[in-house]
Amino acid sequence: MPKESYYQDKIIKHIRELIPSSFVWKAAAGPYSRQGIPDVCAIVNGRFYGFEVKRPFVGVLSKIQERTIKQIQEAGGKAYVVTYPAEVTRILQKEIGGTP
Repeated sequence: MPKESYYQDKIIKHIRELIPSSFVWKAAAGPYSRQGIPDVCAIVNGRFYGFEVKRPFVGVLSKIQERTIKQIQEAGGKAYVVTYPAEVTRILQKEIGGTP
């Protein structure tokens, strides 16, 4: 089974192709970064989206990831747990209406 980074890269590429005007980046993990930030972040139509990417069948959220997703949502952003680009498409279609 591919690493989580494989799915992250596919999702980043997919969002960029689906919505060329979006601003998409992969959150960097390191000693000076905040823990729990979603793997893929995007700004679409002025709204922040965080996508925590998990491998199929084996990916599980940590407690800090759960808390961070909740904090993002409470602050007015959107945060989701996904595995495949098609999930991101469904989310963005629902959020921004029609075909993004």
